[in-house]
Amino acid sequence: MQPWIQNCSLKDIQRGWNYDAGINSMLIQIVDPAMEFPKPQHQFKEVHQFEFLDLEAADNWGDEFKITDAQAASIIDLLIRALDNKMNVVVHCVAGVCRSGAVCEVGVMMGFRDMFGYRAPNLLVKHKLMKQLGWAYGPDEPYTENGRAFWYDELNNKHFYDEEGGPLGDV
Repeated sequence: MQPWIQNCSLKDIQRGWNYDAGINSMLIQIVDPAMEFPKPQHQFKEVHQFEFLDLEAADNWGDEFKITDAQAASIIDLLIRALDNKMNVVVHCVAGVCRSGAVCEVGVMMGFRDMFGYRAPNLLVKHKLMKQLGWAYGPDEPYTENGRAFWYDELNNKHFYDEEGGPLGDV
């Protein structure tokens, strides 16, 4: 059976609100630097931990807080090994949306079955992972929320595109 991948939040892991991945499973934990990693309620065969902030390429907080190429390579190596060994994967970050969403979106592109968690992938994380796979991506790729493209206006209001790429409206 095709292994699956799920994104969820730190609190979901602590409370056991994620899918029970079974004996042959992997947990990828992503937290902010200096945060404690939560203790999962479900058992995992393997647990792997990463620290980086939910920062995009244009954010000026300093590159030392962004995902590194080495971290992206490690995450891709883990996903490839999980696929090869038919391991289900749960990925969490703090909110369970952006960093873990990017890992899961790339995981689905690699061949994992999607467990359809809410996600708005961090594009820096997604693009670094894709780069490790040798995959191309558009530099003007829009932000997405569950696969729907959107943009923010000058007042930080979110606007979705319609299927033809035109403005759809406010949220």
